[in-house]
Amino acid sequence: MAFDIMRLFEDDEYVSPGSIGGKIKKYRELRGWSQKELGLRCGFSASTADVRIAQYEKNKKIPREKALKDIAAALEIDECSLYDADMLPYNRMYHALFDMEDFHGLHPVKKEDGYYLEFSGPTVLDQNIIKNDFRAFLEKWYEMRQKYQPNSSDTPEEKAAKAKEYAIWRGEYPHNVAKETSERMRDAMREHRLQAELDELYAKRNSEAELNRIEKALEGVMSEVRAEYTPIQRESDLIYLIKDSLEKGLPLERFSPEERTEIDYDYIHLFSIKSEEITRNNENKRLYACLVCAIETLQQNRINITRSVTSKDKELFVTYKYPSSQYRYFDTLQHCWEDITYIIERKPYWSKEELDDLDDKFRAKVTGEKDISFAENDDNGD
Repeated sequence: MAFDIMRLFEDDEYVSPGSIGGKIKKYRELRGWSQKELGLRCGFSASTADVRIAQYEKNKKIPREKALKDIAAALEIDECSLYDADMLPYNRMYHALFDMEDFHGLHPVKKEDGYYLEFSGPTVLDQNIIKNDFRAFLEKWYEMRQKYQPNSSDTPEEKAAKAKEYAIWRGEYPHNVAKETSERMRDAMREHRLQAELDELYAKRNSEAELNRIEKALEGVMSEVRAEYTPIQRESDLIYLIKDSLEKGLPLERFSPEERTEIDYDYIHLFSIKSEEITRNNENKRLYACLVCAIETLQQNRINITRSVTSKDKELFVTYKYPSSQYRYFDTLQHCWEDITYIIERKPYWSKEELDDLDDKFRAKVTGEKDISFAENDDNGD
């Protein structure tokens, strides 16, 4: 039913539903509370609770900031939903939309079937507003409006119930959405922790058997590689060994594939490799054997590299880590992984001259004064 502007003049007791008092009354009635009950929930004295709420609802007294917050908290709604934004009179509504154009980029757009309002930028005040800034809000608003939209088959009671739920949802927004998001995050964290525990258990059960399988598969290869191996001496040697392994197709993982229930501050991930990739073919076996020899060289220089079997979604990995106290021996390596990936990705497409220039820049980055010698290690292996 259309709003009759004359009601504003015919009834001295009329309170616009868009005013602060009208909104307090609306949400109080949605909660099913009397004026006194709301007043008591706000902490007002029993003798004045109903009187104060009645004064607020009739706009005979405007609640101060603290009282407004107390009322919103008692009603369990966002306090912004009570602000005085009476847009029932058309002229006020028009100018409210103009304000939204200034501050939030709301403006009319013309389409074949009519005119629509759209959030996009820039605004009148030169604040750039992207359409997607309001996407989540509009998507949720649309979802809930569709959810509580009455059907032709609904009874009057069902229509009233839907209208009530929709009004309460709007009053609680955005705290209700934040609560849903928080619950989803808690569920995701719990799922993450459970998955980490399952992976840890799976790796523990299969660790010994998997290491034995790999050792047996590398029996002949390891002896051949050790006979040809030239010990690495500097960090740049290790970097180039890893780069060569990746270029030849050994899929080393820069980041640990395992999920952990707690952060390990004592050790830093060096690299991992899916165990089945190690034994996939003879080339992979030789490349991995070279890395094993390099790890043994580091250990001989009292760099405490550890090896373990880890798991991710029931896939086993061989993982190497080093003490965080010895990070300086691998600092350049950690900053070079992206460069190595960049070079590998461009090899099929770039000219020899371009690749040579890229390699020269890479060499300059990993050698020089920062190229630390592993033999200079003064640590005691802790």
